[in-house]
Amino acid sequence: MILPVLLFVMCTSHAPTPSGDYIGFLKFPGITYHIYLGWQGALPVVKNVTFKAGEFSLDTLYFTNDSLHFRLHDFYSEYRGHYNRNTNQITGLWIGEDSTVYPLNFVAANGDTISGLHPHNYPTYTYQPPPQEEDGITCSTVSNQHINATAIDSLIERIADGHYTDIHSILVARHNQLVLEEYFYRYDRNYVYNIQSATKSVVSALIGISLEKGEIKNVKETLCANLPGYETWACTAANKDLTLHQLLTMSTGIPWDEQTYDYMDNRNSLSNAANEKDQFVHLLSLPRVASATPVFAYNSLNHILINAVLRNATHLENKEELETRLLQPLGIEKSYISEPSPMGAIGDIGLRPRDMLKFGLLYLNDGVWNGQRVVPTHWVRESTSTKIHPRSTVGYGYFWWTKDFQWKGKMVSSFFAWGYGGQYIFVIPEVRLVIVMSGSKWTTDPESQAMEIVNEILAASE
Repeated sequence: MILPVLLFVMCTSHAPTPSGDYIGFLKFPGITYHIYLGWQGALPVVKNVTFKAGEFSLDTLYFTNDSLHFRLHDFYSEYRGHYNRNTNQITGLWIGEDSTVYPLNFVAANGDTISGLHPHNYPTYTYQPPPQEEDGITCSTVSNQHINATAIDSLIERIADGHYTDIHSILVARHNQLVLEEYFYRYDRNYVYNIQSATKSVVSALIGISLEKGEIKNVKETLCANLPGYETWACTAANKDLTLHQLLTMSTGIPWDEQTYDYMDNRNSLSNAANEKDQFVHLLSLPRVASATPVFAYNSLNHILINAVLRNATHLENKEELETRLLQPLGIEKSYISEPSPMGAIGDIGLRPRDMLKFGLLYLNDGVWNGQRVVPTHWVRESTSTKIHPRSTVGYGYFWWTKDFQWKGKMVSSFFAWGYGGQYIFVIPEVRLVIVMSGSKWTTDPESQAMEIVNEILAASE
């Protein structure tokens, strides 16, 4: 369920209302939703806390004569229940959009112990080393890898108390060993995250593999020569010199604004393009702006174009290429791959946090995983070196972000994959550090709280 946050309430009350916190379990085929009902004064608040609390948008809600009723216009659903003052329970029915009726009863609960309502439900944090799984990742402890345990405890406690918001997981590896693995709300290591635009960095790896195989000659090749069926638009006088390098560095000269406004905003260029019948035609029909100095304009359609180029060069569907060339060599057995776009190229992929870590460790080790060469070393280094500066504090390579951090009184370079909502894979080679985060902090700013967390971990690393 997508859970809006706007709450419009119509409420009348003729009797004393319940108070406190209640939990109910709504059982649909294939999933059970955990529904929180919180009574604060006369007005209840209803949230889905199946994973992380999200408030329902209600267009009608009232409690009168021990009867509770609320309606969710967005889901064409409603709830009708009755409060039993003797048992302090609410029994009732959830009526779905197809008029199917599901029982939903609420029982009193301690809000501090309801999973999903808060980041974590422990009074104090106690560090536990990550468990050794049969997934190719070696585990250790923060102390053994020279990371200050007290500082890590403090960091996790601040995530748990909401100082850092909307974080679902954080994993830290040092010297190729996983030393910290924590999950929040009801998420766990088996949850497959849509890593959003962190997918671009995965696709960058596929470009490097294709170059090594000679399927693509070099990144100076033009889109015109690599996008069959779109010659009418890719080979115009304006576009014929558009290169793969420019696509990979977000410096095509095509005007595009995907970061100023949220993706739900009509002023967002990608949001507008989503309504077009053919997004490639739409993009390549926009006028290019000539500039002596390359201008950065973050554009997710560049990623879709690169996937189309890969499909043409490798003669493999994107899904098969991804599975055989990256996922299988890394031992990634559980993933999500989006359905191809109308142009035939895949968009985002989903990975578990430990599998995100594998990708970071692969790049920490110059493209080698457990002794096997997966990505060419020269491409790892080339693709993660800064090619353009979107702003003074961050750079961009070939579908990788770059940033310098301070460590032990000097500057150290990092590169990172970043996905909308707070999906991060940071690699800091000089410190032999990989940091993975997942979350739901919906912002188009890549320099949010994640940078503060990285700085804290660096400060704790000896």
